[in-house]
Amino acid sequence: MLPRIKQQQGIALVVTLLLLVAITVLTLSSMQRSTLQERMTANLYEHQLFVQQTESALRVAENVLAGLLPNPATAVGTPGFYGIPTAGQADRWEDPATVWQAAPAVNEMLDLQARYIIEYVGDWPTPAAPDCDSATTIEADCLSPTFRITARTQPADNRPGVIMQTIWRL
Repeated sequence: MLPRIKQQQGIALVVTLLLLVAITVLTLSSMQRSTLQERMTANLYEHQLFVQQTESALRVAENVLAGLLPNPATAVGTPGFYGIPTAGQADRWEDPATVWQAAPAVNEMLDLQARYIIEYVGDWPTPAAPDCDSATTIEADCLSPTFRITARTQPADNRPGVIMQTIWRL
Protein backbone atom coordinates (compact mmCIF):
# COMPACT_ATOMS: atom_id res chain seq x y z
CA MET A 1 0.00 0.00 0.00
CA LEU A 2 2.81 2.44 0.66
CA PRO A 3 4.01 2.52 -2.96
CA ARG A 4 0.54 3.57 -4.20
CA ILE A 5 0.31 6.52 -1.82
CA LYS A 6 3.63 7.88 -3.06
CA GLN A 7 2.53 7.52 -6.70
CA GLN A 8 -0.70 9.38 -6.02
CA GLN A 9 1.14 12.22 -4.31
CA GLY A 10 3.43 12.62 -7.33
CA ILE A 11 0.48 12.72 -9.75
CA ALA A 12 -1.28 15.29 -7.60
CA LEU A 13 1.85 17.47 -7.71
CA VAL A 14 2.05 17.24 -11.52
CA VAL A 15 -1.68 18.04 -11.90
CA THR A 16 -1.36 21.01 -9.53
CA LEU A 17 1.65 22.35 -11.44
CA LEU A 18 -0.23 22.02 -14.76
CA LEU A 19 -3.22 23.88 -13.31
CA LEU A 20 -0.90 26.58 -11.99
CA VAL A 21 0.69 26.98 -15.46
CA ALA A 22 -2.77 27.21 -17.08
CA ILE A 23 -3.92 29.88 -14.60
CA THR A 24 -0.69 31.84 -15.15
CA VAL A 25 -1.16 31.78 -18.95
CA LEU A 26 -4.77 32.98 -18.60
CA THR A 27 -3.71 35.77 -16.25
CA LEU A 28 -0.95 36.96 -18.59
CA SER A 29 -3.25 36.99 -21.64
CA SER A 30 -5.86 38.91 -19.65
CA MET A 31 -3.24 41.50 -18.65
CA GLN A 32 -2.10 41.90 -22.27
CA ARG A 33 -5.69 42.40 -23.40
CA SER A 34 -6.27 45.03 -20.71
CA THR A 35 -3.10 46.89 -21.71
CA LEU A 36 -4.15 46.88 -25.37
CA GLN A 37 -7.61 48.19 -24.50
CA GLU A 38 -6.07 50.95 -22.40
CA ARG A 39 -3.89 52.03 -25.34
CA MET A 40 -6.86 51.98 -27.69
CA THR A 41 -8.87 54.14 -25.29
CA ALA A 42 -6.01 56.63 -24.92
CA ASN A 43 -5.68 56.90 -28.73
CA LEU A 44 -9.42 57.46 -29.11
CA TYR A 45 -9.35 60.15 -26.41
CA GLU A 46 -6.41 61.92 -28.05
CA HIS A 47 -8.08 61.72 -31.47
CA GLN A 48 -11.20 63.37 -30.03
CA LEU A 49 -9.06 66.18 -28.62
CA PHE A 50 -7.55 66.76 -32.08
CA VAL A 51 -11.04 66.77 -33.63
CA GLN A 52 -12.12 69.42 -31.13
CA GLN A 53 -9.00 71.45 -31.85
CA THR A 54 -9.66 71.28 -35.61
CA GLU A 55 -13.34 72.20 -35.26
CA SER A 56 -12.31 75.17 -33.15
CA ALA A 57 -9.95 76.32 -35.93
CA LEU A 58 -12.89 76.16 -38.38
CA ARG A 59 -14.91 78.41 -36.06
CA VAL A 60 -12.01 80.85 -35.70
CA ALA A 61 -11.75 81.12 -39.50
CA GLU A 62 -15.51 81.66 -39.79
CA ASN A 63 -15.26 84.47 -37.24
CA VAL A 64 -12.37 86.00 -39.22
CA LEU A 65 -14.56 86.00 -42.34
CA ALA A 66 -17.50 87.47 -40.44
CA GLY A 67 -15.20 90.23 -39.20
CA LEU A 68 -14.34 91.15 -42.80
CA LEU A 69 -17.94 91.87 -43.80
CA PRO A 70 -19.33 93.34 -46.02
CA ASN A 71 -16.82 91.90 -48.52
CA PRO A 72 -14.44 89.23 -47.13
CA ALA A 73 -13.08 88.58 -50.64
CA THR A 74 -10.95 91.73 -50.30
CA ALA A 75 -8.65 89.82 -47.92
CA VAL A 76 -7.49 87.45 -50.67
CA GLY A 77 -3.71 87.66 -50.91
CA THR A 78 -3.08 88.15 -47.20
CA PRO A 79 -1.43 85.21 -45.36
CA GLY A 80 -3.84 82.30 -45.06
CA PHE A 81 -6.29 83.74 -47.63
CA TYR A 82 -6.26 82.40 -51.16
CA GLY A 83 -8.16 83.13 -54.35
CA ILE A 84 -10.14 80.79 -56.58
CA PRO A 85 -8.33 77.43 -56.96
CA THR A 86 -6.88 76.70 -60.38
CA ALA A 87 -8.09 73.55 -62.09
CA GLY A 88 -5.39 70.92 -62.48
CA GLN A 89 -3.22 72.18 -59.64
CA ALA A 90 -2.72 70.34 -56.38
CA ASP A 91 -5.16 71.08 -53.60
CA ARG A 92 -3.88 73.86 -51.37
CA TRP A 93 -4.16 71.80 -48.20
CA GLU A 94 -1.73 69.29 -49.73
CA ASP A 95 0.70 71.89 -51.10
CA PRO A 96 3.74 72.33 -48.81
CA ALA A 97 4.06 75.98 -49.91
CA THR A 98 0.67 76.87 -48.42
CA VAL A 99 0.85 79.35 -45.54
CA TRP A 100 -1.42 78.24 -42.70
CA GLN A 101 -2.83 80.51 -40.01
CA ALA A 102 -2.54 79.29 -36.41
CA ALA A 103 -5.73 79.06 -34.35
CA PRO A 104 -5.72 79.54 -30.59
CA ALA A 105 -5.37 76.29 -28.64
CA VAL A 106 -8.57 74.95 -27.13
CA ASN A 107 -7.04 72.00 -25.31
CA GLU A 108 -4.05 73.25 -23.37
CA MET A 109 -2.68 69.73 -22.90
CA LEU A 110 -2.08 69.38 -26.65
CA ASP A 111 1.17 70.73 -27.97
CA LEU A 112 0.05 70.55 -31.61
CA GLN A 113 -1.85 73.62 -32.72
CA ALA A 114 -4.64 73.56 -35.27
CA ARG A 115 -4.15 75.70 -38.37
CA TYR A 116 -6.49 76.92 -41.10
CA ILE A 117 -6.60 78.41 -44.58
CA ILE A 118 -9.44 80.26 -46.28
CA GLU A 119 -10.04 80.02 -50.03
CA TYR A 120 -12.37 82.27 -51.99
CA VAL A 121 -14.17 79.92 -54.38
CA GLY A 122 -16.24 82.48 -56.25
CA ASP A 123 -19.79 83.78 -56.12
CA TRP A 124 -22.33 80.99 -55.83
CA PRO A 125 -26.11 81.05 -56.02
CA THR A 126 -27.92 81.28 -52.72
CA PRO A 127 -29.30 77.96 -51.39
CA ALA A 128 -32.76 79.57 -51.18
CA ALA A 129 -32.80 79.97 -55.00
CA PRO A 130 -30.18 77.60 -56.47
CA ASP A 131 -31.27 78.27 -60.08
CA CYS A 132 -31.30 82.06 -59.82
CA ASP A 133 -28.12 82.39 -61.89
CA SER A 134 -29.72 80.69 -64.90
CA ALA A 135 -32.46 83.32 -65.24
CA THR A 136 -32.22 85.91 -68.00
CA THR A 137 -32.02 88.69 -65.42
CA ILE A 138 -29.92 87.83 -62.36
CA GLU A 139 -31.19 89.35 -59.13
CA ALA A 140 -28.75 91.41 -57.06
CA ASP A 141 -28.95 89.01 -54.10
CA CYS A 142 -28.69 85.86 -56.25
CA LEU A 143 -24.95 85.32 -56.00
CA SER A 144 -22.96 85.59 -52.80
CA PRO A 145 -19.23 85.28 -52.07
CA THR A 146 -18.41 81.74 -50.99
CA PHE A 147 -15.35 80.47 -49.15
CA ARG A 148 -13.89 77.05 -48.40
CA ILE A 149 -12.24 76.83 -45.00
CA THR A 150 -9.78 74.00 -44.36
CA ALA A 151 -8.50 73.30 -40.87
CA ARG A 152 -6.04 70.65 -39.76
CA THR A 153 -3.80 69.28 -37.09
CA GLN A 154 -0.79 67.53 -38.55
CA PRO A 155 0.24 64.06 -37.42
CA ALA A 156 3.44 63.92 -35.37
CA ASP A 157 5.11 61.42 -33.05
CA ASN A 158 2.61 58.63 -33.86
CA ARG A 159 -0.28 60.98 -33.16
CA PRO A 160 -3.34 61.23 -35.38
CA GLY A 161 -3.82 64.07 -37.83
CA VAL A 162 -7.25 65.54 -38.51
CA ILE A 163 -8.37 67.61 -41.49
CA MET A 164 -11.81 69.21 -41.88
CA GLN A 165 -13.42 71.53 -44.39
CA THR A 166 -16.49 73.68 -44.43
CA ILE A 167 -18.14 76.02 -46.91
CA TRP A 168 -18.93 79.54 -45.67
CA ARG A 169 -21.03 82.05 -47.54
CA LEU A 170 -22.68 85.37 -46.88
